[in-house]
Amino acid sequence: MKAIVMAGGKGTRLRPLTCKQPKPMVPIAGKPMIEYILDLLKQYQFTDIGMTLFYLPELIANYYGDGREFGVDLRYFIEETPLGTAGSVKNAEEFLDETFLVISGDALTDINLEQALAFHRQRQALVTIVLTKVTNPLDYGVVITETDGRIKRFLEKPGWGEVFSDTVNTGIYLIEPEVFRYYEKNKAVDFSKDLFPLLLQAGEPLYGYVAAGYWSDVGNLTQYRQANCDLLDGKLKFTPPGRELAPGLWVGEGTELAPSCKVETPVVLGKYVRVGKNAHLGAHSIIGDHSIVGEQASLKKSILWNHTYIGYQTEIRGAILAHHTHLKSGVAVYEGAVLGEGCTIGSKAVVKPAVRTWPDKYLESGSVLNSSLVWGNRWGTNLFGRQGIDKTANLEFTPEFAAKLGVAYGTILRENSRVVVGTDQFPAAQKLKAALVSGLLGTGVNVYDLGVTTIPVTRQAVVQLEAAAGIQLRRSPAVPENILVEFLDEQGLVINRAVERQVEQSFFTEEFRRAPLERLGKVSAIEDFFPHYLDDMLKVTAQEEIKAARFKVVVGVDDQADTVGAQLTRLLTALGCEISPLPEGASFPARTSGEIRAKCLPTLATQVKQEGADLGVFLVGNGECIILVDEEGAAVEEEQFTALLSLLALKYTGAETIPLPVTVPRFVEEVVRAHQGEVVRTKVSPRALMEKVAEAKIFLAGDGRSSFQAAYDGFYALVKILELMAREKQGLSQLVALLPPYYTDRKQVNCSWEDKGRIMRHLFEENKEKEIEVIDGLKVFHDQGWALVLPDAEDPVFQIYSEAASPEAATALTNLYSSRISELQLT
Repeated sequence: MKAIVMAGGKGTRLRPLTCKQPKPMVPIAGKPMIEYILDLLKQYQFTDIGMTLFYLPELIANYYGDGREFGVDLRYFIEETPLGTAGSVKNAEEFLDETFLVISGDALTDINLEQALAFHRQRQALVTIVLTKVTNPLDYGVVITETDGRIKRFLEKPGWGEVFSDTVNTGIYLIEPEVFRYYEKNKAVDFSKDLFPLLLQAGEPLYGYVAAGYWSDVGNLTQYRQANCDLLDGKLKFTPPGRELAPGLWVGEGTELAPSCKVETPVVLGKYVRVGKNAHLGAHSIIGDHSIVGEQASLKKSILWNHTYIGYQTEIRGAILAHHTHLKSGVAVYEGAVLGEGCTIGSKAVVKPAVRTWPDKYLESGSVLNSSLVWGNRWGTNLFGRQGIDKTANLEFTPEFAAKLGVAYGTILRENSRVVVGTDQFPAAQKLKAALVSGLLGTGVNVYDLGVTTIPVTRQAVVQLEAAAGIQLRRSPAVPENILVEFLDEQGLVINRAVERQVEQSFFTEEFRRAPLERLGKVSAIEDFFPHYLDDMLKVTAQEEIKAARFKVVVGVDDQADTVGAQLTRLLTALGCEISPLPEGASFPARTSGEIRAKCLPTLATQVKQEGADLGVFLVGNGECIILVDEEGAAVEEEQFTALLSLLALKYTGAETIPLPVTVPRFVEEVVRAHQGEVVRTKVSPRALMEKVAEAKIFLAGDGRSSFQAAYDGFYALVKILELMAREKQGLSQLVALLPPYYTDRKQVNCSWEDKGRIMRHLFEENKEKEIEVIDGLKVFHDQGWALVLPDAEDPVFQIYSEAASPEAATALTNLYSSRISELQLT
């Protein structure tokens, strides 16, 4: 039999969900609602189906095609201008040459159509309107009938004073083709408002059939949420898509749930969904195809469409997320909130109840969204953070993003330039590197491919290979699901902010250089650059003294599969050290380098003491950072480590000036001045320190043209510590004991982006009579010490550092400023 599915509605009351989707394609439990209608029609042998389309018609037609894949025959009738419900069906008049059924494609129902058809034929009706009983008829067309079902009266969306019936029009009609005599083609005609009253006035047999079963017109967001819950609760004869893995748990093909995740049914998971460790899925949670729920994330009564990403410790409560939404770590989205397609919510941001965001919006980290967001941009204001570009692998940092980034960077370089590219062992970095490289090649830039290596090696390769730039892709040390991409200049230093802006401008404006085919870039593979890096380092190292000391070193790395471990072994072997690795399989699962430090230190210290080693070293961050313990198993703090490197530079390299970030305690200055050195303070950014180190020409490389960056090169820093121990003929604990005592404290205070500038102005005004320093943030000197208030560049927080003559005084200083910041936020 024949049917017409009306699928042209815009669904304006469902916005922002329908900004990029026609309402019939809005999913119920992961399946477009129109597909439930097709299933219903097929169940009752209505398999010859026409669809009337108007809003975004291609999305429906392309998805369903000729219908054969869904067990029906489909044809489409597209309106150029809105013709109303009856007018759109008139377009299909030639197709409708027998009794036919009309049904809305944007409602949800399991009404028995066979019984309705039997009623229609028994009454010999021209039109039969399928009716249903509702508790609140005010938003619907009320139909009043005789006892035999003949329609007496229509009331379109009545007031309570006009309500004489609770039976309403479902938008399902059984119609004889003779009805087309009553109105013309290509004119806007509505069934309920125009045609049915006309037929009633003409005395034609119009009947109403009151049907049992479920029906919802899914007319607004509240009804949309309820329709999803109703399906999961078994109030329809349909079941959610997928296999019922356990009572109330429907799971699609390829879906993976971590054993430690908690699921409270009913829950629907689409195809290829991944649910992380210790995640919690509350009852009535729906997660669409190809979505990822991160570790310790929590969902309750929420609806997620396809390709959504929920970050670490993110909480969603009664919200709806459309396709391709991306929530980073620590986000909170509350009841009734709706995020449109393609939205990105930064870490620790909060979306308050009932707030709606239109598609392709970007909410900065730590923001609090109190009202709906209609206008805005897809991207944040910057691509770069404090240390390169740090984005979720294969969700934000996709192959297409990587290729575009490669083109953007290549565009600001000279044609035929050379760029060194390396990655760590992170599989996503290795795979997405190819896309980034292809973008570079398209601009006529050549690539030296180092393969899998460490960031210190890549930095030196840029200089030794005389490249114009370098790129290292690696796992982010801050968020393990992310790729960090670091861009280096011709000196191997992190690029400065001016160059970052050039890359961002190129990326966003898409004003790209396209090289002619004959001048596309070429790739040259360099299999193992580490020997060149090592040779350059050993040229400026007291090798013989270190070898003579015959140090025994306990070693470990944060990723045993990475090249860091192999390179560390080669380095220490070249220096004649005895190597004692941590036990095979010793792992320290953690999300950040700080967590790794806390977890690895006990194991490292124990093995150092048990084996009588001279020190223990643990490399993290692709060889960039180092964790040290002395021969007594005591941890060497970062400040002490900095002081020892400064001491070596002054005593054995001829350095006169030592660059130190503003966060480094003053006791390090005491060490420097005690050895006739001068301190130059820098901003806390990696570029600022690297630039000053290069200018001061300390830690020069063997080629004399570049400097090693000890603060960001764990291999070099370790060699210099070994050299200091060998030259001074003292153990590491003895060297640390020579340093002055110091007491520091650090706190972090949350603060909205909007308040940061105002608070900094207040703090400056309040302390301008004191001795202050404004190199980076506001450093205020007190009688008992100093405190530094530093607005974080990436997160909505202040970092507060202090140093004083006692631990209590240091804590008091950080408390003073953290309390004042909290007070100022309330004003």
